[in-house]
Amino acid sequence: MSERARHPAAATVIVVDVGNTSTAIGLYAGGRILRTGRLRTSLRSLRSCRAALRKVAGRAGVSGAVLSSVVPAANRLWLTALRGLKKGIRIVKVNHRLDLGVPVSYPRPEAIGADRLANACGASARYGLPVIVVDFGTAVTFDVVLPASGYVGGIIAPGLPLMFTYLHEKTALLPAIRPGPVKHAVGRSTQEAMRLGAVWGYRGLVREILAELRKGIGIPRAKVCATGGYASWVVKGSGLGIPVDPDLTLFGLGRIFEMNP
Repeated sequence: MSERARHPAAATVIVVDVGNTSTAIGLYAGGRILRTGRLRTSLRSLRSCRAALRKVAGRAGVSGAVLSSVVPAANRLWLTALRGLKKGIRIVKVNHRLDLGVPVSYPRPEAIGADRLANACGASARYGLPVIVVDFGTAVTFDVVLPASGYVGGIIAPGLPLMFTYLHEKTALLPAIRPGPVKHAVGRSTQEAMRLGAVWGYRGLVREILAELRKGIGIPRAKVCATGGYASWVVKGSGLGIPVDPDLTLFGLGRIFEMNP
């Protein structure tokens, strides 16, 4: 297969990443994400999905779509909404059997989240190999992609939303909060104390997991990139030296469409 066939320059694609908390939508063309949108995954109405897709697509002549989902119950709804974009539209649903640009060397590849496959595809193209992708979502995942073996596995830890939710639900007085700015080295309110515990604790978690990963797989100089809705809040000002790539998953989905004509 020619490179031109694998990477059709004319492809303008709607890419959808359905996560546990939110769903990200992007318009991909020419190797770039041109527009993005986001809505809560819990908003499972055909009307809201179609409206979000139309807003991101705009007046672009969409030639295809890609769906990545870790919420099986939402798949039928999104496939229906995507089919409504254009009669006969080609839809690619991400799985481990597709060409990802890297091999998958994992004992049970069918168990890998579609978003993690998209991250592996996108990161290998943008950063080269070896690379570790840290995705800060409902869970925080660390995925390892190696030059010869490709995607080999990773680490999964609780995400920031779970931390805040658990503290609120399991205590009588701690409030429900979201990530936000902190001004002091010692919390001067309950909310600030919780946010300091989260951001400093998460930075420690990231440092330790990355150190153990690099040591365990023997790649001390592996590149690292961060993505996901909470990446900037954790990484900014941390001194971790990790670039934040907010559109990495959507970019990976666009590449998967191009590589699987």
